[in-house]
Amino acid sequence: MGTGSLFLGYKMKTMLLRAGIIALLALLGGCASHTEYGDCVGLGEDQDPKLVYKVSAQNLAVGFIFIETVIVPVYVAVDQFYCPVGVK
Repeated sequence: MGTGSLFLGYKMKTMLLRAGIIALLALLGGCASHTEYGDCVGLGEDQDPKLVYKVSAQNLAVGFIFIETVIVPVYVAVDQFYCPVGVK
């Protein structure tokens, strides 16, 4: 067994650790699709005029963390960018 195989084992452990951390972050900070006032809306969607909307920091963080996947940030922007936070 040469040193190359030991290094590969270390790289594999590091990669698995990173994947585990990303999976944990995804589970703990998953996208918020609705609040107590209603469902979140995307960038181009119509907002209920009776509600106050704000950019969801949680969804923005998830999109930023998974920016390399391209799919997650696009999904967040199209479907869940603004979340209702109160009534006007």
